[in-house]
Amino acid sequence: MNLDLWEEELDEYFKGEVNLETIRNVQQELKLELPESYISLMTKRNGFYLKKKYYPTIVPNGWANNSVHIDFLYGIGENPGLLDSIYLRKEWGIRSKKLLIISTEAPMFICLDYRTKKTPSVIFIDVEANQEIKLANDFEQFINGLVEEIEEEDIDIFTSLSEQQIIDYYTKIDLVIVNGKPKEIDRLLGEILSTNNDLIRYLVEKMRKHEKAKVHFNLILFLSCCAEGENKGMINDDYLMEVLKEFSASKNKDVKEFALYSLNLLTSRLNI
Repeated sequence: MNLDLWEEELDEYFKGEVNLETIRNVQQELKLELPESYISLMTKRNGFYLKKKYYPTIVPNGWANNSVHIDFLYGIGENPGLLDSIYLRKEWGIRSKKLLIISTEAPMFICLDYRTKKTPSVIFIDVEANQEIKLANDFEQFINGLVEEIEEEDIDIFTSLSEQQIIDYYTKIDLVIVNGKPKEIDRLLGEILSTNNDLIRYLVEKMRKHEKAKVHFNLILFLSCCAEGENKGMINDDYLMEVLKEFSASKNKDVKEFALYSLNLLTSRLNI
């Protein structure tokens, strides 16, 4: 593992020397088993600002077109530390307890993802953009992939997908809409937001027509941002108005109230 990661001087993220009892107690409170590579690193420096603050990615995101920014790594402890993940998940609406936050620049988070296997992958989450990007298969791969600087590239996202990739995305949308749970559909929306407007609109319409209110509520989380003016051409305002008016008549109280709130944001922005 590459260890040229921190400055010699200790900083506010250092949680002191780590021992087996501390590791055991933290794992017990988190109800998760920390990766050996993470524990090994923390025995050398238990929490620190990173010298290498960038991780390359091919997926555009709220930070850059070709990278994500990681300022520090939490140590084994709290205030600040790994245990902060418990309240941060609640505060930012990250529902899964199998996502362990190891760094944050809210609303963006770097997490160990235990949802599908015991050895966690490393992912980037942007809560406000409803986006999730897999960065590395495991923590060691993530650490070894960090770089000190990376030049941002101008990417035309509309030409970055091949014809086959677009076809595959349409197929994936259809399958997940029919067979997926609301949280899986929500996760797909975060992925599709990094593709193109046609795919985004296609999924939005599919979610609009879905039978479950939870899917509608998750969709409004995105539509509310569009109502505030962050749609960037993804969703036409007339269509947005139509969908929000439809949801404002929902029989589900949460959907109705959130739709009315979002509708008010839209009408205020349009001076209607």
